[in-house]
Amino acid sequence: MSVHVGTSGWSYPSGKGTWNGLFYPATRSRRHGTADFDELRFYAEHFDTVEVNTTFYGQPRAEVTAGWVARTPARFTFSLKLYQKFTHPKMFREAALMTAPGTEGTLLDLLAEVTRGDIDEFRAGIEPIARAGRLGALLAQFPPSFRNAGPSRDYLAQLLRLLGDYPVAVELRHRSWSDAFGETLQLLNAFQAA
Repeated sequence: MSVHVGTSGWSYPSGKGTWNGLFYPATRSRRHGTADFDELRFYAEHFDTVEVNTTFYGQPRAEVTAGWVARTPARFTFSLKLYQKFTHPKMFREAALMTAPGTEGTLLDLLAEVTRGDIDEFRAGIEPIARAGRLGALLAQFPPSFRNAGPSRDYLAQLLRLLGDYPVAVELRHRSWSDAFGETLQLLNAFQAA
């Protein structure tokens, strides 16, 4: 068994949680000149994995993920959070409403439904990482409101089936899943999900 060590994200440029001067050099040397300083490349010199959160806020794009692969060593892996539309439909709907006010109702509800096209778009976006053998896992992180009930179990099974050729880790936050531990474990094991 191998152990990988990393953090959730690599870019924290400002505010109270900035990494500048703590992890990243406060002043960048010629080796890490300010104009060409690459936080991901520097990060990958110290860690061998990272959890990517940006894929939660928008569908990943192949040209971006290919760039990540190119900027990191062959031993480096990426674990990617699933797009919020797949795990947080209410949050997705609210974000869509902020960008297109006045579109409440049936059309927005239809847009918030996960389609095979959405899954295919996500798969295409992560393909450079998967093809390079650099995918740690996909993280399906559900909100506390995602309860262990028939429709939720059916949805989780469908999502795991559609992503079945990738390693998937599932975070279930509502206690109804742990209260039915055996049933939950059986569902996850059926799809070889962590």
